[in-house]
Amino acid sequence: MRIDATLATYDTNTSQIVRDALERMVIPKPIIGLNTKGCSYANNQEGCFICGYLKGHYVPEKMYQQFLQDAKQYVNSNELVLSSNGSFFDPKEIPRDVQKKMLEHLISLGVKQIKIETRPEYINRAALKKLLNSVSAKNIIVGLGFDTYTDDIRDLCLNKGYTRKQYDNATKVLNEMNISFESRIIVKPPFLTESEAIDEALISVNHAFSSGSSVVSLEPIAVQDFTLQDFLTKNGFYRVPWLWSAVHIVKQTHQRGKIIIGGDAFIPLPKETSHNCNNCTCYVRKEIDKFNETQDIELLDNLDCDCIREWKKDLEKKEISLYDRIAFQMRECES
Repeated sequence: MRIDATLATYDTNTSQIVRDALERMVIPKPIIGLNTKGCSYANNQEGCFICGYLKGHYVPEKMYQQFLQDAKQYVNSNELVLSSNGSFFDPKEIPRDVQKKMLEHLISLGVKQIKIETRPEYINRAALKKLLNSVSAKNIIVGLGFDTYTDDIRDLCLNKGYTRKQYDNATKVLNEMNISFESRIIVKPPFLTESEAIDEALISVNHAFSSGSSVVSLEPIAVQDFTLQDFLTKNGFYRVPWLWSAVHIVKQTHQRGKIIIGGDAFIPLPKETSHNCNNCTCYVRKEIDKFNETQDIELLDNLDCDCIREWKKDLEKKEISLYDRIAFQMRECES
């Protein structure tokens, strides 16, 4: 679930029931949106190219009081998502003592599992060890950003600000502490062709499963205002990924473990999300929803539409080298 920090200043005294973006099930699940100051990487650096997390308004006392108020609704819940504007384990966003108090409070209310999201560099062995003195590892599920396997793509196309090594270090710590984690994979970073995007996603998914991910969430990029993909789309250099690409990736990797397709549960609503043609997009999305719930691959095997031919033609497109391509497209957009 993405809650844009520009909208995260709304009154959250009444928590919303929304779809969980990490495990996009048909049954709605509860989420508490925390009014933090926003992602530190976005606030202190230029931020991720594709992300809508902007600077939020932050009053620590109000954030915690809001949390306590919202938490009252979820006594004895099987699952609850704690969503911040960036990374739950970032001490600059949520101080470690507040992290601990929040998790302890939810456990005291009988919440069975608590899902949080974080960038990998905030997985700290010493801090987690201290946290697990009062909260059981079985009560926590970590949604971990991985995004893509190749460091150059993560850097040049996404500007994520971390490396695969940092992700690997984070998964090692989580595995050692028996904390379950789920990994997010971006489908079609800016500048990549459709074919390159599929190849990169396949490598990324396999690495995420090999690293111990209990679930992999494919996130086809959407176009939101003031993002790089918005800029490139306006200048004719980007098309959101085909749903056929996401379906193809799942069909090639589903035997590795539980994999789901997200990418349409965003707040605020994007200008454009992953799609096929007008005739099949809604139907394919419904079948994807069913697959996410059941993991029945036959639901995806039986999909068909005339636009598959157009998708396959898109896969055949060739481009100049990635580095030359980035330089050319940015020059053209600025001219």
